[in-house]
Amino acid sequence: MSRRILVVDDEPSVADLIRAILEDEGYLVAIARDGARGLAMAHDWLPDLILMDVQLPTVDGGTAIRRLKSQAETSGIPIVAMSAGRNLLERTGELDEADGALAKPFDVDALLAQVAFHLARRALAHDD
Repeated sequence: MSRRILVVDDEPSVADLIRAILEDEGYLVAIARDGARGLAMAHDWLPDLILMDVQLPTVDGGTAIRRLKSQAETSGIPIVAMSAGRNLLERTGELDEADGALAKPFDVDALLAQVAFHLARRALAHDD
């Protein structure tokens, strides 16, 4: 069964690029264009990994990450925060609950490495 990845990003070109890259690798990908939709989709779809932009309309990424990590059914889903490198450095405290961070614009190999790492780590946690 293919691993499911939720991409939460309000920039269509970025979200569509990530989807194309991940689908080429065999992942199932869903896209949410704002934080509120991302929260709803995370609860409905229960993905294996979430790639969450930090700057989002309706609910910002930091708030969405905290909400997902505080709820039992979504707390175990790895979340990688994404934003411009400068924004990630400035918002480090807000993103403490994220499992990883990816600076945009991103390198495809860095994206795939983050995805593989967090999915493997989650699989190991479920094997325990």
